[in-house]
Amino acid sequence: MFIFLSINSAIRCLKFRNPLIAITVWIIYPSKIKTLLGEGAMKSKQHNRGMKRRNFLKVTGAGLLSLPFATRAKPAFASSADWWNQSYWQGAEGSEYCVHRTVYDGEVDQGYIWARIDGWWRRFKIGDLEETYWDWNFGERIESFEQQLDPETPYEFRAGGPHSPSVATYGNVTGRGDSSFHVNNKIIGMNCIPKNEYIKDINDTMLEMIEAGADQNTKVSYLLELHQQRDMWRKDVQLGIELFSDATWQTHTFLNLMENPAATLCFQGRHGMNIFNSYEVRCIAHIVHPKDPDISEEMYQVAIFPSVLHGFFHSFYPDNINEPAVVYYTVEEFDNSVMAKGERLVKKFRNGIKNYFV
Repeated sequence: MFIFLSINSAIRCLKFRNPLIAITVWIIYPSKIKTLLGEGAMKSKQHNRGMKRRNFLKVTGAGLLSLPFATRAKPAFASSADWWNQSYWQGAEGSEYCVHRTVYDGEVDQGYIWARIDGWWRRFKIGDLEETYWDWNFGERIESFEQQLDPETPYEFRAGGPHSPSVATYGNVTGRGDSSFHVNNKIIGMNCIPKNEYIKDINDTMLEMIEAGADQNTKVSYLLELHQQRDMWRKDVQLGIELFSDATWQTHTFLNLMENPAATLCFQGRHGMNIFNSYEVRCIAHIVHPKDPDISEEMYQVAIFPSVLHGFFHSFYPDNINEPAVVYYTVEEFDNSVMAKGERLVKKFRNGIKNYFV
């Protein structure tokens, strides 16, 4: 029974057309045996967000039975980078959308996010970032908007701050086939997320202002007003965008997250004494595509928000608001500021973080 399950897992998960190749991999590389915990079954039965909780537990539970025998092949067995990418995208040509199958968000309303990290499905408690972080985040954003509106001093755009953290990812050992390493780090654009009751109105208002040809000061004033109302914003997640990933080309970050959705965000202050402030936020990153027909209306508004905001601030109409969004769910937070010495702010026991093997 176990041998059958292990061979079947190798055939499904590795996508070898010849079963003998899968069996050979299983025999030659017993030291690499580790489960993908039913990923093949998850892909073949339904989309990630359409999966019911009962089916999710059945699939991952069944995968546990083959845990001692499932296989993870070495990258050398992959024919090309495209061999991996095919499973990330679906839909007709020109209307493709990606589906993130290593994250399950069916329990987000209860405060939990599931993710397959290092080949294991685990359940993570989502935590609010503490006020220490949000005081700094909103303080820097508001200061930046005020400086842009100051007619006396030309505004200087600066790297870093709450909008431009670095994001570290790893885990797609094949990737694009253009590197010997899969650890990746890059600077991204990061935004806060309005609460569900506000986000649609904000999206609609920004699109209307773009169409009306609002000038830059009017738009910056609108953003300043929004960020002065901190109760409008969520504290458990932040939002990024994959501007350069589509069905024909993917960034290293995108490929890593699709296989292994763990991400670490690193922020550093950029104004005055804030340059000594630094925060490290460890997250489960969920890639959501606006064209995915299985997402809810609320998630659709979240998915288009970074594209609309990007077009709004940079004065162009976002004809394509279908760029993949990345929802970063907070799991852990550390204060890496000069005097803090890496103190953990999202407390492990207070927030009750629990990891469960399925």
